Amino acid sequence: MATLDSQLHATTQVHCSGKSHSSYWWIHKFIPKIISYCILSIALLAVIFPLVWVFLTSIKPRTLAYRIPPAWSFTPTLENYAALLNKYPFPHHFLNSIIVASSTTILGLILGSLAAYSFARFNTGGNFLQGWVFNNRTMPPIAVAIPIFLLANALGLIDTYIGLIAAYLSFSLPFIIWMLIGFFEEVPREMEEAAMVDGATRLQVLRHITIPLTAPGIAATGILNFLFAWNEFLFALLLTGNNTRTLPITIANFLTKRGVEIGELCAATTVVIIPVMLLAFSIRGYLVKGLSYGGIK
Repeated sequence: MATLDSQLHATTQVHCSGKSHSSYWWIHKFIPKIISYCILSIALLAVIFPLVWVFLTSIKPRTLAYRIPPAWSFTPTLENYAALLNKYPFPHHFLNSIIVASSTTILGLILGSLAAYSFARFNTGGNFLQGWVFNNRTMPPIAVAIPIFLLANALGLIDTYIGLIAAYLSFSLPFIIWMLIGFFEEVPREMEEAAMVDGATRLQVLRHITIPLTAPGIAATGILNFLFAWNEFLFALLLTGNNTRTLPITIANFLTKRGVEIGELCAATTVVIIPVMLLAFSIRGYLVKGLSYGGIK
């Protein structure tokens, strides 16, 4: 009888131990996932909610745009968007931003690709020149804002596309070179040497082999550079006038002595966000591959 009781007790302990182990396994498997999803949901909400609030405010009647707490039930209107076209030279400033950001990105990628390839393959200038380029990348723009303004003023480049694009390139080029050097170094030298044995020049190798292989990284670098030029405020404030004013300065002008034109401000912000979202969406595959490739590298 005692032996039977001992066996039953042992069986019960094993069964309870199995249940405990099963519960412990479930906790270790699912609890971290639940916590991760909660954190991601909170982060997503923190990003999405301001965008939704800005868009809803842009289509609210002006009488409701200032209401606190916000009015969530209203009849949508486009009067704020109409004001952008009728009261302000918004289309002209939008075109200025497109020209400046696109030119900065295209020129930066062309010059930066050549410089980065030179550093990656020939170690041009040695460590000193590369270190100088990388140090420029860390320089705060405010530190050179006044010298750049005085230089642009002396050369007659105030309120010109050339002056603004040149100022942007002085800061975007070090970043582009720094990004692309790593991508170019990952391309096997043997592939380039084989092409040159077949008669290809160094520029042909760069164009037909190196750049196609590093296209995701170049695309990711390009969109990050476009975002920098699209959102830049300090040099746009110093170097532009009525002819070349860009959207960040235009949006800042909605803060007037009479208050904030909140409806028009949100409408302008929505218009500014759309091109960047479309650009990122159109090349999202390249962007993800490029950033992932850079992370693996």
